[in-house]
Amino acid sequence: MPNPFPLEELRSLLEKAKATDAQLKQFGAKSHKYQWNPPASLKEIEEFEQKAGISLPEDYRSFLLQAANGGAGPFYGLFPITGSEGWPIKPDKLPWLAPGRNVEELKDIPDWKRGCIPIGSQGDTYITCLMVTGPNRGRVLYIEYERSWVFFPREPDFLSWYTRWLREVIAGYHMGWFGIFLDGDEETLQKHYTQAATEDERLLAIDSMDKFPALSAASQDFIRGILDEWVTKEDVGSLPNLVYRTDPELYEQFLEKRWEAGLFDQVVYELYHTPVERKALAKRWQQRVLEQLPALSPTTYCITIPLLRMGGEVKLEQVAFLLNKAEGREKRDLLYDLGRFPDAKEHLEIWLDFLQEREDLELLRYALLSVPHVNDPRLREALLKLQAAFPFALEQIHVDNYQDKEALARSLRRDKERQVYKAANTVLRELFYESINPEDVRFPRPYRLEMPGTALADLGMYRTPPADGILLHPLIALAILQESGGRLPSTAWDWGKKLKQVKKLHLLLSEKTVQSWDDERRYAYLRGPEEHFPPEPYYYGLQGWSAIGRMENLRELRICEICVEDFSFLAECKNLQTLSLYNTNFTDCRLLLKLPKLKYVDLRSCRLTHKEVLKKLHAVCEL
Repeated sequence: MPNPFPLEELRSLLEKAKATDAQLKQFGAKSHKYQWNPPASLKEIEEFEQKAGISLPEDYRSFLLQAANGGAGPFYGLFPITGSEGWPIKPDKLPWLAPGRNVEELKDIPDWKRGCIPIGSQGDTYITCLMVTGPNRGRVLYIEYERSWVFFPREPDFLSWYTRWLREVIAGYHMGWFGIFLDGDEETLQKHYTQAATEDERLLAIDSMDKFPALSAASQDFIRGILDEWVTKEDVGSLPNLVYRTDPELYEQFLEKRWEAGLFDQVVYELYHTPVERKALAKRWQQRVLEQLPALSPTTYCITIPLLRMGGEVKLEQVAFLLNKAEGREKRDLLYDLGRFPDAKEHLEIWLDFLQEREDLELLRYALLSVPHVNDPRLREALLKLQAAFPFALEQIHVDNYQDKEALARSLRRDKERQVYKAANTVLRELFYESINPEDVRFPRPYRLEMPGTALADLGMYRTPPADGILLHPLIALAILQESGGRLPSTAWDWGKKLKQVKKLHLLLSEKTVQSWDDERRYAYLRGPEEHFPPEPYYYGLQGWSAIGRMENLRELRICEICVEDFSFLAECKNLQTLSLYNTNFTDCRLLLKLPKLKYVDLRSCRLTHKEVLKKLHAVCEL
């Protein structure tokens, strides 16, 4: 006679788990909040089984009928049974999935998910499943939907797996990826370690001990006792973390012994993922890591460079030689990291070499993403040559027949060319801003105005401008919007009339005009004046200030703390009497001579050239 379903025991365990994790700190708990859905009906279960052509494992079936049709469970919780509808079970075929199978073989198995159903989400493309056919029927397994990973927890059935989860929540364990490691308390895991026949099983016991929120004195002694066995092993799993929890001084001694044993890559990995305050540890180890850079594997570079920089000032020339050792993804990532060095601008020649690449377009794209933005004619020339090498980059190649491998290859190549071309455009744009708005230690850099991509789309800024269009900056529209009480002109005629009427224009950055600030890069992200674009021929653009020149009755203009792409519009403001360009990128004072009625000008915090012409002005100047 089968054992009765332990409903009351499960309910009691769930209440205890909920009380233990009252703040919902366990992974995924905020999603299910330790609440069960109402149980499924027998009709729902039978209809599902009939459609799927299977019978559900008895313990899971009983759970659905008596406890819950989804809700509280490991990770983000359990699905209701309807969440499995449409899954390719194929009950007439033997399941491919089984413990110990090589995941690499999945690439050649079109229906590799057969024989199981999804019962929960682990986040992203990771899913909890249950085998419903074949020799492993009833076992829980974890899969990654893109075929990169399959794992079977050791529990023989759903109920054992689910009950273990409740027990570990109640115990307050650090669960991480629940079910990956061994079940059991400290004594059980120590026993497993001593009885294990293989090094892998001993390492599994070590990794499993990291779940305990505190280590007993017996466990700490156990950790001390096994250290010498692992000093020269490449893979030590969670042992460094356990050593640190046992004795912080012993932890660093353990790393030093491993370093002396020549395990440089492994120690760098452990330093980067240390439980200690990383910056201080990186500082202590920086010189040793620098000395052994030639011995490191390129696969470690992506954490070595950030670790070295954490430890204090490191010059690019000390690590640049690594580029000659790296290939493929490692070279691309390393190049990207080198671009973040403070002195990267002093080594532009590194990137100039890579910008000559024409075959490896992914490497070329990374060179563009990482190149220091130096206002250097050599860089500008290299970018223009690069774009000239791909004259058709912006023209797409459409493939009608995906069996035509040559056409498909040409299309994929064109996609990469387009990415490169656009990346070069981005760098050229950055160089333009560097030329008109360079850093100056005397003054804060004026804010560069940007907008989020969604706002650019809403305002039509991705569209081709109309022929003979009139460019209108969104900040000008925001100023008119505030001045007119919340409404913008609705027709082109109204826009023209409004521009002629403007006598006072204040272009200022405030909560009314700016959505968010990036003070480090000195970017200000503007609010959208409306959710649609203006009537033709007017159109929005972030480099468009010429509409100010159409304000023929403008008497007062104030632009403060803003980078303006082109000040030539000032020459059209013949009636301007008061002008404030406080902390803008205005430079050429000769432009002011074209303002015959100017009486007052504020040029504080501006980097001025041709200041001698200010003596010829009849205006009062503040400098």
